[in-house]
Amino acid sequence: MAVTKKMTHKPGSWRGMLLALALLCGNLLFFLTVWMANKYDKVTLDQFIYQMKSSAAGANRSLINSALVRVGVFGVAATAAELGIYLLSTGKLMHALRFRGTKLARFVARRAVALTLAMLIFAAGFFTVKLDLVQFVSAAATESEFIEDHYVDPNVTELTFPEQKRNLIYIFLESMETTFGETDAGGPIYDNFIPELTQLAEENVNFSNDSSIGGALSFSGTTWTAAALVTQTSGLNVQVPLDAGYFGGEHGYMPGLVSIGEILEAEGYNQTLLVGSDAEFGGRDAYFTEHGNYNIVDLNTLKERGWIREDYRVWWGFEDEKLFNAARLELTALAEQGEPFNFTMLTCDTHFPDGYHCYDCEDEYPEQYPTVARCSSRKVMEFIEWCKQQPFYENTTIVISGDHLTMDPDFMQDVDENYTRTVFNCIINPAVEPIREKNREFGTFDLFPTTLAAMGVQIQGDRLGLGTNLFSEKQTLCEMYGFEALDWELQKRSEFYNERFLGLTEE
Repeated sequence: MAVTKKMTHKPGSWRGMLLALALLCGNLLFFLTVWMANKYDKVTLDQFIYQMKSSAAGANRSLINSALVRVGVFGVAATAAELGIYLLSTGKLMHALRFRGTKLARFVARRAVALTLAMLIFAAGFFTVKLDLVQFVSAAATESEFIEDHYVDPNVTELTFPEQKRNLIYIFLESMETTFGETDAGGPIYDNFIPELTQLAEENVNFSNDSSIGGALSFSGTTWTAAALVTQTSGLNVQVPLDAGYFGGEHGYMPGLVSIGEILEAEGYNQTLLVGSDAEFGGRDAYFTEHGNYNIVDLNTLKERGWIREDYRVWWGFEDEKLFNAARLELTALAEQGEPFNFTMLTCDTHFPDGYHCYDCEDEYPEQYPTVARCSSRKVMEFIEWCKQQPFYENTTIVISGDHLTMDPDFMQDVDENYTRTVFNCIINPAVEPIREKNREFGTFDLFPTTLAAMGVQIQGDRLGLGTNLFSEKQTLCEMYGFEALDWELQKRSEFYNERFLGLTEE
């Protein structure tokens, strides 16, 4: 009679597989943290979670390749090496080696579980410290009514547009901070790397945190591009609770939010968003489509039109030289429609790390990043000069703003720790004059009502979202509460925020 052997797994084999998996997880987490620390000046957990909950389509391939190698390959290689050492030292790989009977071999064999757990705990601790996980958890566990108490709903606020509605050109400059033009910052800032932008700020309106050329303070939930775009166009920071859904997709992108796009759409504006990459990345296309019905012009659009070769791709998509050329064409087409327009664009050449060195860069500096910043500064000035020559300019307000502080860790590491880094801003041809332009403490969310005011819109109470109209005398939230207190409140869990803007409900 034939006997069927039953396949069994020894308990030790399962334990070995679990230990190997734990070791792999520890190594991957360790190398992920090292990679982020090397690539980003300061990476926050909410930004990390946001990227997991939004589209990564069109991401910079060099950045993805770097992550795959330095996290995936290094993590797997380290795990394989550690397991090889373990198998070798315990004699399970090569029984013939005399090494298996040594004290080191017995030490490794007896403490394999402890050593694996130690690696996992170390990696988790390293991740916790670098991404300030303790503060994130503390904020998530602390309920706050601050946003509910201070949010001003644009839907119930009286907004009075001028009889002749003004056009808006809003230029988001990637990672552009005032620091690049301030030698007082010390360290790598040994020259004014953005003289043209400085000139524009001096000759026009520049809201500043000091008596010179300054800008907006950087608050939690506003420090990466997608969040910055939301903040400056809606007056809200971006909170990313762990139970938040996808930013975009079938559930929508922050469905309860009201943006300048929706306000202008209701007033009959034609609206276009131009980016030099895939607009799907980070959910940007979803946000601008759902909140203002913008016409999206991106890398894919220009390829479809035949303006860019099908196989063309540099940096995140195409360089700013092509972006500004496309902007001229788009603006000309918008102006010819004879209706008020809102044209919003986002540059990319100054993105970390080091920026994109295009053929227009003149290599004034030995380092690439300031060279790219100077090239970007020139391109903006040339574009503004072109705008001034166009028939639409007289009735057009132009806002130039950095999206957030640069994330380049190497270039900014030696900036004077006492220097306050701020996001650049400049408003050209506003319909009103500011009452107090300098020595203001404000965030990028204040640019939401400020932009409308610059277009001649009268805002009841001079506040929208969490923002304050900087053309008015009204105090900003930052001036009322101070930076640290306000920043902490913006990090705390808000059921009002989750229900109203994200559509989350407690079960």
